[in-house]
Amino acid sequence: MRRYAVVAALLVLIASVRITATYTALSHTMDEPIHLGAGMQWLATGNYDWDPSHPPLARVLSAAAVSLDGARLQPAEGALLEGLRLLGRDTHYDRRLAVARLGVLPFFWIASAAVFLWAWREAGGVAAVAATLIFTTIPPVLAHAGLVTTDMAATAFCAATAVLSLAWAARPTAARTVLFGIVLGLGALSKFSYLVYVPAMWLLWIAWRRPPLKVVGSYWRPALIAAVVGCVVLWAGYRFSFGPLWDGLRLLLRHNAEGHASYILGQRHHTGVWYFFPITLLVKTPLALLLLLGGVGLLARPLRNAGLRPALWISPFSTLRWPALYCLAILLVAMAARINIGVRHILPIYAGLAVIGGITAARLFTTRARYVLLTLLAWQIVSGARHAPDYLSYTNEITGDHPEDFVAESDLDWGQDMHRVGDFLRRMNASEVSFTPYNITYLEYGHAFPKCTISDWYQPAPGWNVVSLSGLKVFDHPGWVRGRPPQFRIGRTHWAWYFQP
Repeated sequence: MRRYAVVAALLVLIASVRITATYTALSHTMDEPIHLGAGMQWLATGNYDWDPSHPPLARVLSAAAVSLDGARLQPAEGALLEGLRLLGRDTHYDRRLAVARLGVLPFFWIASAAVFLWAWREAGGVAAVAATLIFTTIPPVLAHAGLVTTDMAATAFCAATAVLSLAWAARPTAARTVLFGIVLGLGALSKFSYLVYVPAMWLLWIAWRRPPLKVVGSYWRPALIAAVVGCVVLWAGYRFSFGPLWDGLRLLLRHNAEGHASYILGQRHHTGVWYFFPITLLVKTPLALLLLLGGVGLLARPLRNAGLRPALWISPFSTLRWPALYCLAILLVAMAARINIGVRHILPIYAGLAVIGGITAARLFTTRARYVLLTLLAWQIVSGARHAPDYLSYTNEITGDHPEDFVAESDLDWGQDMHRVGDFLRRMNASEVSFTPYNITYLEYGHAFPKCTISDWYQPAPGWNVVSLSGLKVFDHPGWVRGRPPQFRIGRTHWAWYFQP
């Protein structure tokens, strides 16, 4: 196992370098200051009432990172303002944002380790390395591993819970039971979606396996111990008070009931549509990986023709059932939700897809299709690398040069390109711009920016006009853009025009 683990660790190291390279290239996104501010409140005061809509784990690690860098609580009215004050301006801003984002990187390592161990358990070392390669080259994974949010933490502990669930079910020893409980508690502290995704996964696994009731009953004692350990970890994570937890769950339920402004395939919605996440996955996942996953059904014939025993050519399908059901559980839960924001809400699904891809790759490598496999893996690597550092706005070849016709918000423009917009305007010697930034807080906290006036909905202003694609697609602002092609494109997230005064 050692040599495979060394190769996988090298792949994770390369991906970590790619992630850290985005820290100062991208400005803060819409939610990052809120997460950072809430984490600092927990760390500095022990309270957690500024924004309990997310659990504290990832937030606290980012706040701890900036605290080690010398940051201290800046008395503020709420998590957003606290986070912005911690970030500050100019070079201080760049350093503080990078340090805060560094606090999320351990969750990427945990997720990568879980993917490796899961694939190893199912199909051996080659599958484990292939799964790690796939996971660490998926652009949405690299994107959200580099942001101060809760999404990578959820990915890490959903994947870790999946692989540990299988190991625990096979042999629920005392040590595994305690470890299982700790992971359950940390998972509940990562993101509230964990509390839905993991039980859905278990239900599908049990429904597929259909164990006798007598067998299920034999697990009740270790399961109870694991649940108690998990609750203690969860209680400790909330500073020994479940009050903020209940507040957060109530906010989540209300948010889901009310819906959220969203955009998919040129249409705006508020209460969600069932096809949002399937379509988002279709365009945000590297096309090479989709083709690899689509080729699972083609495995039987080449493996059978290779003269392998039936047990060996049937085994790929039996080893795929657990990660496949894991992915299905996440997708079904998300499709039933009324909050359609972005692929980040189903980011844990990529751990399962990577395991499926790794197992498939290991099997294909033993056939004459190995050269097709190597081509797909190379395509996946190049497809993501050519978008660096814009992994957040990545879409595959299906969208062509117009990702805004398919997705918006955190799948395209989450406010991360304000550095780039400012640089563009300075190159154009613009002293003033008509612009309604999606990430408007950057104007006061961030880098120097030309004088900015809010865009008029009905007509462009004389001089420079910049439009955020999320503002345009999600909120139809400003209206004068309709049908008007941009004169300039600023990355993949903004359009610009210049009109003579």
